[in-house]
Amino acid sequence: MRYNFKESVGKNITLVGIISKIPWQHLIQFFSNRANINYFDLENGEQIVIYSREPITCIGEMKITGEVIITKGSSKRPQKIQTETYEEYQLLVDAWECIN
Repeated sequence: MRYNFKESVGKNITLVGIISKIPWQHLIQFFSNRANINYFDLENGEQIVIYSREPITCIGEMKITGEVIITKGSSKRPQKIQTETYEEYQLLVDAWECIN
């Protein structure tokens, strides 16, 4: 099951997953009020970037809640046209809960 983040932009959602041990290539933004950046593996195998105010201390599965945002930039893949704008959905984390 793929998540439909497009319909959730600007809304708060809750996701289940783990902090990734193998980060994929993603666009990154910097937020002064959310300086902690993590790569988050979702239950369905997708990975997103999440930004939190405090370091996330969960080891293993967790629930995260926050606002879905869009990050835009140029693709880093050499086979892509560099003038194309690439978009990906990310999460501004407001709360998390360790499950395991």
